[in-house]
Amino acid sequence: FRVALGDHEMTVTHTDGYPVKHTRTQALLVGMAERYDVLITARDGVFPLVALPEGKKGRALAVLRTDKGSKNLPPADVHPDELDGKTVPARRLVPDDSVALDDREPDREMRIRITGGMERFDWGFDHQAYSVQQRRAVRAGERVRLTLINATDMWHPMHLHGHTFAITGLDGVGARKDTAVVLPHRKLVLDFDADNPGLWMLHCHNQYHSESGMMTVLGYRR
Repeated sequence: FRVALGDHEMTVTHTDGYPVKHTRTQALLVGMAERYDVLITARDGVFPLVALPEGKKGRALAVLRTDKGSKNLPPADVHPDELDGKTVPARRLVPDDSVALDDREPDREMRIRITGGMERFDWGFDHQAYSVQQRRAVRAGERVRLTLINATDMWHPMHLHGHTFAITGLDGVGARKDTAVVLPHRKLVLDFDADNPGLWMLHCHNQYHSESGMMTVLGYRR
């Protein structure tokens, strides 16, 4: 969803519950299960808070009212200019020092292709649907680098249970998160520490996709 508050800028302070260096933006791109905390300085009046689904019709609309005397509500089809303005992708957010992963080379690397399509609804990883027998092996104490390659035409918000990860980029390890959107025909590189032994699900948080096969299990080896 593309989210904006009319006539206001937002300052992002956290994503998925983890603090980041405060960053101003006009709009947010939010995937299923992602969370953002923002600060605003509310102006006097009535202002539309609008969320638009990317690539689809429809909208969600709420109203911020700070002027008790104003009765003029925005129309249902209001489109704040901020919706077409600056966005700050999660990969560009800088973690607060208190939650930043140390800059360390990975001990293990995994590459997973996100595959499938709407025609056959054959969502999966590496052209395979989820199997209860499948495990993606890691060992306790490893730094793991996970590269997710989206070979589909859709957005996929990927969620890892039991861990948080850092989105990597040119400037090294980035914002701490547990859910991140992989854009169509793009890739996202995530680093995480294998510090919670068990069996943990990695899946698309579009539940229609995960339930049709787009999930796998991260399993610790002894």
